[in-house]
Amino acid sequence: MKHNQNRKKLLKIGFLMDPMEKILLDVDTSISIMMEAQKRGHQIFYIEPGDLVYENGTLGAEARQVLTSRTTGFKTVSRKRMDLKMLDVIFNRKEPPFDASYLYLTQLLELIEPRVFIVNSPRGVRKANEKLYILEFPKWIPPTFVSNEPERIETFFKKEKSDLIVKPLDERGGKGIHLIRRGSRNAREILNEMTQCGAKWVMAQKFLNQGLTKGDKRILLLNGELLGVFGKIPKKGEFRANLSLGAKHVRATLTKKECQLIEELRPKLIRDGLYFAGIDVIDGKLLEINVTSPAGIPEINELEKTHLEVQVVDFLEQSSLRGSRRLTKQSRS
Repeated sequence: MKHNQNRKKLLKIGFLMDPMEKILLDVDTSISIMMEAQKRGHQIFYIEPGDLVYENGTLGAEARQVLTSRTTGFKTVSRKRMDLKMLDVIFNRKEPPFDASYLYLTQLLELIEPRVFIVNSPRGVRKANEKLYILEFPKWIPPTFVSNEPERIETFFKKEKSDLIVKPLDERGGKGIHLIRRGSRNAREILNEMTQCGAKWVMAQKFLNQGLTKGDKRILLLNGELLGVFGKIPKKGEFRANLSLGAKHVRATLTKKECQLIEELRPKLIRDGLYFAGIDVIDGKLLEINVTSPAGIPEINELEKTHLEVQVVDFLEQSSLRGSRRLTKQSRS
């Protein structure tokens, strides 16, 4: 995509995010997108989920118009209560856990869709649990078992005759994930703890040993198309390849198999309104589909000497323009 020099409309773009003090300025993907949009003259509004309020048919929020910098962070230009329908785009970058509060957030945001273009669609985010969504693509995933019963998971473990990864369904950044080695004597203890003795669902997967040495790949997708890719190598003594846990980011290229995977994912991602997604892959096997706040733009920019945020803001501009035309046609009819 090329930056459209002849665009006419400047946008009001809301970023729905966690509190500012939690943001790591030097590696945050949202900051990259904000700064590019800001450079083009668009207005940037920072909104925290707790500031949303519904009243008498209007979804509003206490929003801060901000100027953003990698070095100085966020400078508040103004702060005011605003009707969120006044925004052209909302980029929902709230991070998990995907709990009841997150569910309610998506239900509130859905009230202003499609008048406001929302990335990602609240309907899609609600549907696409970042762990369970891979089950829509069974031929691409490693042997996988989902249950809340420790005994059944243990049976799957013995049947696979391999090490086992066990993940909570509502967390991020590797939090709560356990590696159970084959022959482990405390497997039941771990499973009891993770499922809370049958009260909580978890995902168990065959552990792919290639991940320890070769790591995994984070592939960023924009509107179903490849945006960028990089590798993540776990630090010594760690099995999780999360950057937040000390993994190293390295250059990577796509295999033919991974290109085929993207082709199969594309129509469903677009249909579900999941315009900005990050998939994690080991040896061509799909592990997760991240749709809440996928990261990776600063890392890829550093490795590849590129500026992926340019393509993202191009997409926001074009999608907002198409949405405005649709609404104009509907109002005339």
